[in-house]
Amino acid sequence: MKKHYVILAGLVVMAFAMAACAPAATEEPAGCANKIAFVTDVGKLNDQSFNEGGWNGVLAAVDALGLAEECFGFIETQDSADYRPNIDSFVNEGFDIIVTSGFAIGATTHQAGIDNPDIFFIGTDQGQVDADFNPEPLDNVTGLIFHEDVSGFLAGALAGLMTESNVVGGVYGCPFIPPVARFEVGYYNGAKHVNPDVEVLNVYHPGSLDVCFTDPAFAAETADTLIAEGADVIFGAGGQTGNGALIAACNVGVNVIGVDVDQFITLPETQDCIMSSATKGLTSDVKALILAAADGTFPGGERFGPAVLAPFHNFEDVIPQDVKDQLQAISDQIDSGEIDPCAPFEGSNEGTFCTPVAP
Repeated sequence: MKKHYVILAGLVVMAFAMAACAPAATEEPAGCANKIAFVTDVGKLNDQSFNEGGWNGVLAAVDALGLAEECFGFIETQDSADYRPNIDSFVNEGFDIIVTSGFAIGATTHQAGIDNPDIFFIGTDQGQVDADFNPEPLDNVTGLIFHEDVSGFLAGALAGLMTESNVVGGVYGCPFIPPVARFEVGYYNGAKHVNPDVEVLNVYHPGSLDVCFTDPAFAAETADTLIAEGADVIFGAGGQTGNGALIAACNVGVNVIGVDVDQFITLPETQDCIMSSATKGLTSDVKALILAAADGTFPGGERFGPAVLAPFHNFEDVIPQDVKDQLQAISDQIDSGEIDPCAPFEGSNEGTFCTPVAP
């Protein structure tokens, strides 16, 4: 277990490309009105993607609450066996709001919420279910979840409309992590929706949870292979693994699409070639849930955050207006239920399951 307290917060914030404001310790009276913890799944805090997006939500809430440095902290989980010990370390030290990052730590977070009803838990990418996957909402636990198939579909549509080779690729983390599977099925369906003749080459990392989100070397090699097979757009969805694919593609002038956060901002190495990112509202929604816990309006249960494409940035004048219009029309059709972004296809991941967008 590797614990870091926020005596390092200034360095962390400086390292982050997203400009979450550092807290002003002088505004906080003696003691902590709230103590906020962040526990990553197996992966790094500054992954320039999912974990970083959630952590920046913590930093934004800390700034809004005017908390001092001793009032918040984080742990980077090194091994999945440490999920509960890492959470319990913050419980034992009096933290009253604990944010855990990622689907795999969800069951542990849920049980910790049952065992500690006076502590607020926020779990990103975590449905609120029991051991048999039946709904089990708790007043003190909110699962912040997303329609990754929706933003994945829009990313695939963008790729399918912008490809010149008629081949696009995607590099992903673990196939058994539902949010990753939803990105993949959405990306495939989106590309095929706008361009039935396009070939979609999707590759998951073959390893265990302890490595599949932290292997940029695998992703870079995979991206090179997909590019050699004709792919001229690469989508990367898998933390540092996905980042490796994006950077490798950019290094040879291939356009890319990021994930989770606006990676034009968090992964500046890709700014010359990143068309957009399939984002989740991690930072804004984590902040909002922390503030709700602090002011007594915490919702509990499950809450869907936004899943949309990031701005086009350097590609704003490169992507034709008719492509932008098509993407907006597709978004409207998904919202109305006319398009199912999660429809299974031949060879699709059998572990994929999605919540319909429209009732």
